[in-house]
Amino acid sequence: MTFESPAAPSSADVPVDPAVAGMPPAQAPRSRQKAAPLTDTALKALKPRDKAYKVTDAAGLYVVVSPTGVKSFRYDYRHGVADSNPSKPGRWTLTIGRYEPGTPNRSDVDLQALEYGATLSLKDARALRDRASRQVAAGENPSKVKAVKRATDAEAGTFGAWAARYIAFKTDPKSGEEQWAESTAGYRISTYERLLKPVLAARRMGDITRRELAELFDQIKARNGPAPAVLARELVLVVFRYAMGRDEAIAVNPVEAIRRNSIATFAPRMRNLTRHELKTFFDALQRTQASATLRLALRFVLLTMVRKGEFIGATWKEINWERATWTIPA
Repeated sequence: MTFESPAAPSSADVPVDPAVAGMPPAQAPRSRQKAAPLTDTALKALKPRDKAYKVTDAAGLYVVVSPTGVKSFRYDYRHGVADSNPSKPGRWTLTIGRYEPGTPNRSDVDLQALEYGATLSLKDARALRDRASRQVAAGENPSKVKAVKRATDAEAGTFGAWAARYIAFKTDPKSGEEQWAESTAGYRISTYERLLKPVLAARRMGDITRRELAELFDQIKARNGPAPAVLARELVLVVFRYAMGRDEAIAVNPVEAIRRNSIATFAPRMRNLTRHELKTFFDALQRTQASATLRLALRFVLLTMVRKGEFIGATWKEINWERATWTIPA
């Protein structure tokens, strides 16, 4: 994660234009009078030069004009200690936003929700400068807060972030019938972690295409077999559906056009073991080298057809010996 730091242009490395700031050039080196605050007229009149230069406003706010003509509002402040010398205060520069002539002033309500880095009027820039100043006074570092939020916002729209939310939903007991069974959750989470996360987790949802998904499913089929490829398709499909139901910005599900039978089809298993074959199996089970406990457990699960988690989690209070019943709680 990269934080804005003193490496950004500051009063030490960006030349000041004293004429535009309100002081005659001849008086600038020896005059102690403060520069007049900027005006919209002065801002519009600033022209690019061969090198970036700085024009001060007030209370730490200034404008840097780049050689390409971009005008950005910046704010210098002190916070913490310097990395190179802990005995000195840390010097930071926050890029508040970018100036565009004609940008209207925002209302107080809009300013409260406005983030650093937007296109601003001079009045808006001063309001955000005041906010940053209050953050510094409260012990916060606005440059770090901005960087963390930018990284969080970038991550929030990725497939990995939505997959994590979907898995959390499907494993939450409060989801009711939507909750996965323990065995289902384990298998599907494992499939995501092994086959999908390394490739898709960092990708933004809107950037994932049908073509690359089709190629990914074909690769999984060739490497891991048809069943994992089909399951991978279903996971990507439902993650997109889950995200689309919660974010209107995600308008297309690229998996919808990739039919399941384009990956593999499976013939149903119609044949059941006969009673004689079942007896042969159970007789053979008794002769295996597994422990007696494991043989009994396997026999019990096959006879009752309960889920593994239900069997492992059973307690004696669930057994009614008089009625010869086992009541599995919800």
